[in-house]
Amino acid sequence: MKKIVVMSDSHGYHAMIDLVRELEPDGDCYVHCGDSEAETYDMQDWLCVKGNNDWYSDFPEHIRFKVEDLNFYVCHGHRFGYFDRESKMIYTLQEANCDVLLSGHTHVPTYEKIDGYTFINPGSTTLPRGGSSRSYCVIHVDGKKLDVEFKDLNAYQE
Repeated sequence: MKKIVVMSDSHGYHAMIDLVRELEPDGDCYVHCGDSEAETYDMQDWLCVKGNNDWYSDFPEHIRFKVEDLNFYVCHGHRFGYFDRESKMIYTLQEANCDVLLSGHTHVPTYEKIDGYTFINPGSTTLPRGGSSRSYCVIHVDGKKLDVEFKDLNAYQE
């Protein structure tokens, strides 16, 4: 079993990146879904993609990786828009031959399964929306099975 730690939308609050790493020291993989507003050297231990506010970063637009028997696709999510969003996300996974989409942008924690595809958004560690708490998530992968747990950061100061 592997443990993936996922965060997004820290928006320049670099202490949150350190805090998540400190809270989850046993992760096998650390993923940031964009809008870190961090320098590349700050994210060297993370798989990190470029968000719509990462103007000066050289992070890639998307990343693909495999854990156990699942193929993951990571992007910020701002290019999906709001109309027909789920169809665009499914199409992206089909084109990339991936099973799970990790994205941010909406600042709302989400875990959905649609037509055999899985969509996970860890929410935002600093600027939550939709009545959610500041959050990140932990994914445990065992073969093709995954378990997602959202972690509330409201108890921690920035």
